[in-house]
Amino acid sequence: MDSSNHQADLKGLVLKTVKTIVNQFHRKPDVFFNEHDFHHYCYHSFYRQKEFSKLYTTLDGKRTNILRPEYPTLKRFIRKGQREDKKGVRARYDMAILNPDFIENNEFEKVRCRDISLFDIAKEYTANNLIAALEFKFVIKHSPIFNHEIFYDYLKLSNADEADLTYMLVFTNSTEDEIDYFKNLELNKEVFRFS
Repeated sequence: MDSSNHQADLKGLVLKTVKTIVNQFHRKPDVFFNEHDFHHYCYHSFYRQKEFSKLYTTLDGKRTNILRPEYPTLKRFIRKGQREDKKGVRARYDMAILNPDFIENNEFEKVRCRDISLFDIAKEYTANNLIAALEFKFVIKHSPIFNHEIFYDYLKLSNADEADLTYMLVFTNSTEDEIDYFKNLELNKEVFRFS
């Protein structure tokens, strides 16, 4: 299969899986007790799709799949003051779908993304090493503190130039004291929002 067709198929499967997660949550919101529950369910929803559990081989012969929880960002951020900053720390996406071409054209250590010195940052920011970067929030009790957390997740996604698609999924099974967590976000990059 042509690489660009395969990537297009993966992008479609990401959206289909996100919609499945949203529909399942709408049908059974009380199945989830906390955000950890929700993260496990989301990972399982993706992993059970054979395309996301399929193994690809790195240049140095190691095999790995494209579905990665807690995958490191290339950029650095400061949580206090919430901004991108070269002196900040690398954050992590709740989940990333790696581009199979990225895996097959690099050695394992680079694919694992722990050592930032392995990257030519100027090129990597726009290389679409990730098919998608996803952030999840599960709000069990509405509180202004989630404004900070959601904004930080949005900051990571709006700076995720290495990702072709970005998704922010915010769920709640509480309607008491509901808050619009998105009203103050300046949408400077297309981040698909499901809530």
